[in-house]
Amino acid sequence: MAIPTETQQWQLHHHPDPKKTERATDFFTLVKTPLPALGPNSILVKPILLSNDASQRTWIGSAGSYITVKPGQVMKTFGVAKVIESNKDAFKKGDLVWGMLAWSEYMVFDDPAAQYPPGFTKLTEEQAKDPEEYLATRITGLTAYYGLLNVGEATSSDQTVVVSTAAGATGAVVVQIAKNVLKIPRVIGITGSPEKMDLIKSLGCDIALNYKSPTFEDDLAAAVAPTKGIDLYFDNVGGAMLDIMLKRMKSKGRIVACGALGSYENDNGDAVAYVKELRRIIMSGVRIQGLNVSHYAADYANGMKNMEQWGKEGKLRSLTTIYETSFSGVPGGMERLLAGKNTGKLLTKIV
Repeated sequence: MAIPTETQQWQLHHHPDPKKTERATDFFTLVKTPLPALGPNSILVKPILLSNDASQRTWIGSAGSYITVKPGQVMKTFGVAKVIESNKDAFKKGDLVWGMLAWSEYMVFDDPAAQYPPGFTKLTEEQAKDPEEYLATRITGLTAYYGLLNVGEATSSDQTVVVSTAAGATGAVVVQIAKNVLKIPRVIGITGSPEKMDLIKSLGCDIALNYKSPTFEDDLAAAVAPTKGIDLYFDNVGGAMLDIMLKRMKSKGRIVACGALGSYENDNGDAVAYVKELRRIIMSGVRIQGLNVSHYAADYANGMKNMEQWGKEGKLRSLTTIYETSFSGVPGGMERLLAGKNTGKLLTKIV
């Protein structure tokens, strides 16, 4: 094929306004922009798989995040791309690479190693056979791994671990490591439908709770009563759910702050986004620690090695929902994610 000289991109049109009812697809505009010429060490890639992550909602918010996208900028994402042309010895035409990409039909990188840590990684021949599995494990799998083991310091001596959004990409992996690897006696998963309750039980949850149930708080109290509280709460929600969990934490319990889906719509400063049970943190000595998986980039190879081994041993399996679309439908992936139309990892496959 001829080397393209321009590309389509989805650029952020405006920050989401929590006071307005908007769909995720309303935030973006499809534009055409010129592609730079390939330099002596450049590569040209075509994104083929895009990661849909709840944290991306914060990337486009006005409050800012560890990764930010401003109006007029192309939307960022982790993903897998195919090398179309290469002037760099480490990459050959046809290679599949993983790294920080964008919602762009084509992309030129002058220095692939300088991209968001840890730079571009070329998939091995075995990994390239199933790039969906690789991508599903890579970001959210590593988030679960380092969040549970490093930030949460979970061990087999813990009695009760609670995971919110347990049928989601990160939560599903946390459940499996907690139960199948660490052998924690009581793993409690929280989700939003009977179907997802059955799913997380199949992954290893001893108890599945539906947060939409009118008896949810009573159900939670009964579930943690035998162990007199929660040792570790893996929080993918924040907001009101965090306050509910603080009432049930053991003295000196640990909370991994991985996501804040319950307050993403409140980045204008609404009080609901803030913890109301601060006194319980003070009195019980509960530790809440944030998780940014990029802080562990130097150890990714070790984390992937362990998870791949657990997969071979049948202790860990990935769950993926594939949204297939042409490039014109890419924002639909974010819309599906925020609407909860997925189990496990949601990937956008450009066809």
